[in-house]
Amino acid sequence: MPTTQVAEGVHRLTQGVVNFYLVEEGGRLLLVDAGAPGDWDLLVRAVAALGRRLDDLEAVLLTHAHADHIGIAERARTTAGARVWIHQADAAMARSGKASRTDGKVRSYLLRTEFYRTLFSLARRGATRIVPVRELATFADGETLELPGRPRAVHAPGHSPGSAALLLEGRRVLLAGDVLATRNPLTGRDGPQVMPSGLNSDTPQALRSLAALDGIHADLLLPGHGEPWTGGMDEALRRARAAGPS
Repeated sequence: MPTTQVAEGVHRLTQGVVNFYLVEEGGRLLLVDAGAPGDWDLLVRAVAALGRRLDDLEAVLLTHAHADHIGIAERARTTAGARVWIHQADAAMARSGKASRTDGKVRSYLLRTEFYRTLFSLARRGATRIVPVRELATFADGETLELPGRPRAVHAPGHSPGSAALLLEGRRVLLAGDVLATRNPLTGRDGPQVMPSGLNSDTPQALRSLAALDGIHADLLLPGHGEPWTGGMDEALRRARAAGPS
């Protein structure tokens, strides 16, 4: 299903490969990440299914500025009047549309079926380039935002300079973005892991940044790629460290 309630007031939206999420609270809506440019109709349908209007979308909160997570953010800003938030270290990338360099080579995945599955799925939905966001608000590490769910930002760079996870503390839900995935979009490997080096700005840093998630209490981990994880944060981090780079 393109839209699924994964926790009370938290809805997963996906058309394959990448996930983004709607958080509702008291009639107010927050979009965490913004999928690909071709995911706009999915958002419209999801909002309507909740009995809400696009005007109820208060903000878009981005875990990072890559093309498959920022796709409909600018459209939400201009159409729904939603304010767009991102960590300050990724703000320049979001405004300019210029992606940061990766520390791995895409050609190393050319024999992987998953590489083509991901490429075709995202390309057909327009996620081959970053759609710039003209007006942004920024957050810092540890900041709790007065948005639906009261998300607390956990800066965990490596996938991108401003990559962050977002903790809904009262709901014990961690929206991990690409800090921690449960399916590798280039190799197809399942289970908790950092993203592949072909998509990371600094893979060793991404692995070190897992320490930022130590001690977080969450019953549900919602990744940017892969299925929700309910096996506990300690086990997710143990498996991610054991999996290492890819």
